[in-house]
Amino acid sequence: MMASEPAYERLEVNLKSKGYTSSYEFIQDDVMYIKMDDDIVYIEDTAIKAIASAKASRPDVYIMSANVVNQILFSWLHRQFGAVKPYLPELTERPADNDSVPLTDWRTSVLPSWEGPADFQQETWSTERHPNHRWLPVRGRNAYPLNDTPIAKVDYTYGYSHKHWQVAAQEHYSLLENLEKEELWRYRFPTWDFQLKRMGIQFVAIMGKDINLAKPIPPDDEHHFTVEMPTRLGRRKCYSPHQYRLGKLVEGMPQLTAPES
Repeated sequence: MMASEPAYERLEVNLKSKGYTSSYEFIQDDVMYIKMDDDIVYIEDTAIKAIASAKASRPDVYIMSANVVNQILFSWLHRQFGAVKPYLPELTERPADNDSVPLTDWRTSVLPSWEGPADFQQETWSTERHPNHRWLPVRGRNAYPLNDTPIAKVDYTYGYSHKHWQVAAQEHYSLLENLEKEELWRYRFPTWDFQLKRMGIQFVAIMGKDINLAKPIPPDDEHHFTVEMPTRLGRRKCYSPHQYRLGKLVEGMPQLTAPES
């Protein structure tokens, strides 16, 4: 990547001794910085241009977030706006060498419908009994199909989804379904002001002068940028509706290949 573009520059930071604080040592005031975590697995084509444009148009906003799939507060928002679909873990053991439907096929339309008991409790289900499981769409349910799925327990706090990878699995399968159906509009809700709640910084835009203003930056840079500094300065932190979808990989959930272009 460095060889592909002369303007690219790589700076070495010392994460072992200084933690994330060392990432902000070379910041210049008049530069807009777009921070992306290294566990993002899908970015819509126009995301970087969109988040840069949104931040440039709102200098009053301290930090601007993209719309992140599997980001704690966004999980609640995605459920409320109908982007999350009903999925539950497969209960029938699938042999590892069964290639009739490859585990790496990202299209959810090829998946069979979920089958299981009416009183199934996903919280007591264990991956130890079903190591090769998939998550399957729940079809033919009543008017509240998200009931009894992981997303149903998510609230607008740093709580349930932070500790349960099953929410991430359901969010990611929902993203793949929306991609296949060309229904990414389900994620495009109006600008959202997180106010003084902690917001994830997996994909954000912020001006260099605002980063330097926040120094010294403690090890918990996320809390510092999204709670401490907006509170101190009386400025907002927002998501803009012009940012687009991205997934965040989590430990414990089955791996899928990226969608084809």
